[in-house]
Amino acid sequence: MKFILLSFCLMGLSACATSPTPSSPANVDLKKMQSETGEVCALYGWTTDNSRDFVFYSDETTARYDSVLGPVNLSAQSAFPSLKYLDPSGDLVELRLGEGESMDGGKRYPMSQIVTQTEEGWDRFHPVAIVQTCLGNKL
Repeated sequence: MKFILLSFCLMGLSACATSPTPSSPANVDLKKMQSETGEVCALYGWTTDNSRDFVFYSDETTARYDSVLGPVNLSAQSAFPSLKYLDPSGDLVELRLGEGESMDGGKRYPMSQIVTQTEEGWDRFHPVAIVQTCLGNKL
C-alpha cells in the first residue's frame, strides 16, 4: 500500500515539473475535503536538487522529516496542514510553502522551504517541492 501511495506521489511530482503554471491557484480547504469525502489528505516533500530525495511527509496524525541528522518524527503544533512542528528535541521545524499552484487532485508548492535552526541560532533553509493531495481510503 505504501508503494502504491509513493508511486502516486511520484507521478504527481513529475506532473509538477511538466505542467504549466495556472494563472490563479485555487484554494483547497483540506479539512473540509477530508470530512466530506473520507479521503486522507497529506503533504509530500522532495528535495529540489537532481537527486529528488523524498524528505517530508505529513498527514492529520503523522509527520516525518529526513533532517541533516537523519529521519525524525515531528509533532504538529496546529491542525493539519500544520506549518510548524517540533522535533523530538523540542526544536522548531517550520514549513514555508510559498506560492501554491493548482494541479489535478491537489496543489503543488515548487518553491517551499523547511526551516530549522542551528545550535548557534541561525536559520537553516532546506529547499523542497511540496505536493498537497488527498487520496481515498479505498487503496
